[in-house]
Amino acid sequence: MTKADHKSHALQVRHALWNLQKEVLNSLKEEFDRENGYQSAPTEWFQTLMNAERYAWLRELTSLMADVDIMTELDFITEQHAATARAEIDRLLIDHAKNTSDFTNSYKELLLSGVALLPLHATLRATVQNLPKVEMTKDQSLAERKAWHEEHRHQSRKKRN
Repeated sequence: MTKADHKSHALQVRHALWNLQKEVLNSLKEEFDRENGYQSAPTEWFQTLMNAERYAWLRELTSLMADVDIMTELDFITEQHAATARAEIDRLLIDHAKNTSDFTNSYKELLLSGVALLPLHATLRATVQNLPKVEMTKDQSLAERKAWHEEHRHQSRKKRN
């Protein structure tokens, strides 16, 4: 597989992740509005998301989304980059049997609640299959994600000069 293929597949995964995250947030907002008996303003909902402990589990997804964005902005996406993205997405969103984090438990509950997440989850699973698969520990994949940021900073500095 070429670097162009990795870039193309990574962009498809990024798009699928964005769609999934958007639906997660929409579903949670609808639930929040129902509980409160009114439609909250965007600023109120944003403040609630940022400050309410009940939504702290979303930080893992937000962090992964930010890192995948950084990775897809790199000049070249290597097989290792793509494999790391797959490992992290599998760990967080796909392989629920191995992961019992707060995120996984909350996400699984939301996924099974009947909201429109299931088709988007299936799409993400299908797009992730196009990325190379390697076994790596959580610590290894987190180190790789940090390396994406350093590589991105280096490329940005290089482009400015």
